[in-house]
Amino acid sequence: MKNILIFLLFTLFCNASGQSRSFTFNFNPKKFIKENKLTEGGRKEIFFNLYDINGKETKFITADRTTEALRKEQVYSFKGKSEDGKKLITLTIASGKLTGAYMENGLSYFIEPLEKNCKKKYRIYTSPEKGFQVGQPDDVIR
Repeated sequence: MKNILIFLLFTLFCNASGQSRSFTFNFNPKKFIKENKLTEGGRKEIFFNLYDINGKETKFITADRTTEALRKEQVYSFKGKSEDGKKLITLTIASGKLTGAYMENGLSYFIEPLEKNCKKKYRIYTSPEKGFQVGQPDDVIR
Protein backbone atom coordinates (compact mmCIF):
# COMPACT_ATOMS: atom_id res chain seq x y z
CA MET A 1 0.00 0.00 0.00
CA LYS A 2 2.80 2.39 0.91
CA ASN A 3 4.55 1.71 -2.42
CA ILE A 4 1.34 2.44 -4.36
CA LEU A 5 0.91 5.75 -2.54
CA ILE A 6 4.53 6.74 -3.27
CA PHE A 7 4.09 5.76 -6.93
CA LEU A 8 0.89 7.85 -7.23
CA LEU A 9 2.51 10.88 -5.62
CA PHE A 10 5.56 10.55 -7.87
CA THR A 11 3.35 10.26 -10.97
CA LEU A 12 1.29 13.27 -9.91
CA PHE A 13 4.43 15.35 -9.29
CA CYS A 14 5.98 14.40 -12.66
CA ASN A 15 2.80 15.24 -14.54
CA ALA A 16 2.41 18.57 -12.77
CA SER A 17 5.99 19.61 -13.45
CA GLY A 18 5.71 18.76 -17.16
CA GLN A 19 2.50 20.66 -17.72
CA SER A 20 2.32 24.09 -19.23
CA ARG A 21 1.83 27.00 -16.82
CA SER A 22 -0.11 30.09 -17.84
CA PHE A 23 -1.46 33.46 -16.70
CA THR A 24 -4.31 35.41 -18.32
CA PHE A 25 -4.43 39.22 -18.52
CA ASN A 26 -6.17 42.07 -20.36
CA PHE A 27 -4.45 44.27 -22.93
CA ASN A 28 -6.01 46.57 -25.53
CA PRO A 29 -3.66 46.89 -28.56
CA LYS A 30 -5.85 49.47 -30.32
CA LYS A 31 -5.79 51.74 -27.25
CA PHE A 32 -2.04 51.13 -26.79
CA ILE A 33 -1.32 52.15 -30.42
CA LYS A 34 -3.38 55.32 -30.02
CA GLU A 35 -1.92 56.32 -26.61
CA ASN A 36 1.66 55.83 -27.81
CA LYS A 37 1.04 57.43 -31.24
CA LEU A 38 2.61 54.42 -32.94
CA THR A 39 1.06 55.28 -36.32
CA GLU A 40 3.21 58.43 -36.42
CA GLY A 41 6.50 56.70 -35.65
CA GLY A 42 9.54 58.56 -34.45
CA ARG A 43 9.45 57.29 -30.85
CA LYS A 44 12.35 55.04 -30.06
CA GLU A 45 11.46 53.86 -26.55
CA ILE A 46 8.07 52.29 -25.77
CA PHE A 47 6.96 51.05 -22.34
CA PHE A 48 4.72 48.01 -21.93
CA ASN A 49 3.10 47.26 -18.58
CA LEU A 50 2.45 43.53 -18.90
CA TYR A 51 2.71 40.55 -16.58
CA ASP A 52 5.06 37.68 -15.98
CA ILE A 53 4.08 34.01 -15.78
CA ASN A 54 3.32 34.39 -12.05
CA GLY A 55 0.91 37.30 -12.58
CA LYS A 56 3.30 39.95 -11.31
CA GLU A 57 2.96 43.24 -13.18
CA THR A 58 6.18 43.85 -15.07
CA LYS A 59 7.33 46.99 -16.88
CA PHE A 60 9.11 46.25 -20.15
CA ILE A 61 11.25 48.90 -21.84
CA THR A 62 11.34 48.27 -25.56
CA ALA A 63 12.80 49.80 -28.67
CA ASP A 64 10.39 50.37 -31.54
CA ARG A 65 11.78 48.21 -34.37
CA THR A 66 8.96 48.99 -36.80
CA THR A 67 9.97 49.90 -40.33
CA GLU A 68 7.93 52.48 -42.25
CA ALA A 69 6.71 49.75 -44.62
CA LEU A 70 5.38 47.73 -41.69
CA ARG A 71 3.90 50.82 -40.05
CA LYS A 72 1.84 51.47 -43.20
CA GLU A 73 0.46 47.93 -42.87
CA GLN A 74 -0.27 48.57 -39.15
CA VAL A 75 2.28 46.02 -37.98
CA TYR A 76 4.42 47.10 -35.03
CA SER A 77 7.51 45.34 -33.74
CA PHE A 78 9.31 45.80 -30.40
CA LYS A 79 12.34 44.34 -28.70
CA GLY A 80 13.54 45.06 -25.19
CA LYS A 81 13.89 43.95 -21.61
CA SER A 82 12.17 44.22 -18.27
CA GLU A 83 12.91 47.18 -16.05
CA ASP A 84 15.01 44.96 -13.78
CA GLY A 85 16.93 43.61 -16.80
CA LYS A 86 16.09 39.96 -16.07
CA LYS A 87 13.68 39.34 -18.97
CA LEU A 88 14.34 39.78 -22.71
CA ILE A 89 11.17 40.38 -24.72
CA THR A 90 10.08 40.49 -28.35
CA LEU A 91 6.56 41.74 -29.16
CA THR A 92 4.49 42.29 -32.28
CA ILE A 93 1.15 43.99 -32.75
CA ALA A 94 -0.47 42.91 -36.02
CA SER A 95 -4.09 42.55 -37.13
CA GLY A 96 -5.04 44.26 -33.88
CA LYS A 97 -3.50 41.49 -31.75
CA LEU A 98 -0.48 41.29 -29.50
CA THR A 99 1.88 38.33 -29.78
CA GLY A 100 5.36 37.78 -28.48
CA ALA A 101 7.59 36.03 -26.04
CA TYR A 102 10.10 36.69 -23.34
CA MET A 103 13.02 34.77 -21.93
CA GLU A 104 14.04 34.64 -18.29
CA ASN A 105 16.75 32.44 -16.80
CA GLY A 106 16.95 30.48 -20.05
CA LEU A 107 13.21 29.67 -20.07
CA SER A 108 10.87 30.91 -22.78
CA TYR A 109 7.39 32.29 -22.13
CA PHE A 110 4.92 32.94 -24.94
CA ILE A 111 2.28 35.70 -25.18
CA GLU A 112 -0.75 35.12 -27.41
CA PRO A 113 -4.45 35.97 -27.56
CA LEU A 114 -6.47 33.77 -25.24
CA GLU A 115 -8.66 32.70 -28.17
CA LYS A 116 -8.24 32.91 -31.93
CA ASN A 117 -10.47 35.96 -32.46
CA CYS A 118 -9.86 37.62 -29.09
CA LYS A 119 -8.10 41.00 -29.20
CA LYS A 120 -8.24 42.06 -25.54
CA LYS A 121 -7.55 38.92 -23.46
CA TYR A 122 -4.11 37.36 -23.56
CA ARG A 123 -2.25 34.55 -21.92
CA ILE A 124 1.37 34.04 -21.04
CA TYR A 125 2.33 30.41 -21.00
CA THR A 126 5.24 28.02 -20.95
CA SER A 127 5.56 25.21 -23.39
CA PRO A 128 6.49 21.75 -22.13
CA GLU A 129 8.41 21.20 -25.37
CA LYS A 130 12.15 21.83 -25.23
CA GLY A 131 14.32 23.55 -27.78
CA PHE A 132 12.53 26.91 -28.11
CA GLN A 133 14.51 30.06 -27.53
CA VAL A 134 13.00 33.52 -27.50
CA GLY A 135 14.91 36.63 -28.41
CA GLN A 136 18.63 36.83 -28.73
CA PRO A 137 20.49 36.92 -25.42
CA ASP A 138 23.38 38.88 -26.92
CA ASP A 139 21.19 41.73 -28.18
CA VAL A 140 22.06 45.14 -26.84
CA ILE A 141 19.13 47.50 -26.31
CA ARG A 142 20.12 51.05 -27.16
